[in-house]
Amino acid sequence: SQPRHVDGSSLSHTTTHIALSCDCHRLHLISPEVEAAAHITLHTTMASQATSASGKVQALIARMRDAKLFANVLRAIHFVEEATFVITENGIKVSVEQAQCVQARAFLQTQLFDEYIFNPSGDDPCEFRINLAVLLDCLSIFGGTSALRICYDGYGSPLILLLEEGGVITDCSLKTLEAVHTPEIDIRATTVPSNIIMKSDWLAEVFSDLDASSETLLIHVSPDNPYFRLVTSGDAGTTQVDCPKGSDVVESFHCEQTLVHKYRLKLLKPSEKALALSCKISIRINSWGFLSIKYLVQTDYAQPVFIEYLCLPESA
Repeated sequence: SQPRHVDGSSLSHTTTHIALSCDCHRLHLISPEVEAAAHITLHTTMASQATSASGKVQALIARMRDAKLFANVLRAIHFVEEATFVITENGIKVSVEQAQCVQARAFLQTQLFDEYIFNPSGDDPCEFRINLAVLLDCLSIFGGTSALRICYDGYGSPLILLLEEGGVITDCSLKTLEAVHTPEIDIRATTVPSNIIMKSDWLAEVFSDLDASSETLLIHVSPDNPYFRLVTSGDAGTTQVDCPKGSDVVESFHCEQTLVHKYRLKLLKPSEKALALSCKISIRINSWGFLSIKYLVQTDYAQPVFIEYLCLPESA
C-alpha cells in the first residue's frame, strides 16, 4: 500500500532539544498507580523522520499544531482505564466500553491533522489498547497547548508522542497492548424510528440538574405530545422535563412510534464531558431501545469531530 500523506506544517527541524533524564515521579508527571499500567520515558529527540530509531518504517506519523483538540476529545470519552485505537488511511478511531452496556467512540479524520502519513504493514491490523489516563497526562505536560507529533511503528510497538512548546520537545513513549475486540452496540441492527437533532445547551442544562439520587433516566419519545420527555425518580421525588418538537432548541424532530425506555443514569453521566464540548447533538433510539447520542464538536479546522455515546436500556 502507498503511504497516505496529508501535507501541512511540521515541527521545526531547528528546534532546540533539551534532554529530560530525571525520574517521572520527581517531575510529578504521573502517579505511581498510572505508571504501573504503562511505562513512560522522557528523552532527547531528533528532527522529524519517516523511520523509527530502529530503521523500521513507521505505520503512522501524524501532526497537529495544537494538542488541545486531541486531548479534549480523549477526555470526553475517558470514563474507563483503557481505550482502543484503530488507525486507518481515513483517520484515527478511539473507542471505550464499560460492562458491555455503554460504549463511546470518537473519530479524528485526516483533515484534523496538519500532516497525516499512514504506512500499513501487510495484513497486520494497525490497532492497539492504551492506558487513557497516562496518555492524557502526557498530553498535559505543557498545559495542553503544545504542538503534537504522533508516531507508531506498528504491532507491538509503543506509541510515541512528541510535544513541542517554546523550543522544548518532550518525547513520551507509551506501552501499547493488543486490542481486544468486543461486540459493538449497533443501533442500526434494527429499525431506528426516532431521531432528534437539537442544540447542546438545553440538554447540558437538564443533565446538570438531574437528581443524582435517581438510579435511572427514563426517555420518552413520541410523535405526539409530550414528544420528548426525560424523567428521574430519586430522594426528592419524580422530576420530568419536556421538550416540544416546536422548541427553538430543536432543529429536527423525527419519530414514527412511541418509545419509552430506562437507562442507568451512572452510565450516561460521563457523556456530560462530550456534551460540554459540542454545539449540536443527535439523539436516536431504535426499536430495541438502544440509545445513541452523537455530539458535533466544532474545531479550528474545516472538519468537525463527532463523538458518539451508545447505551443499552436497563432491561436489555
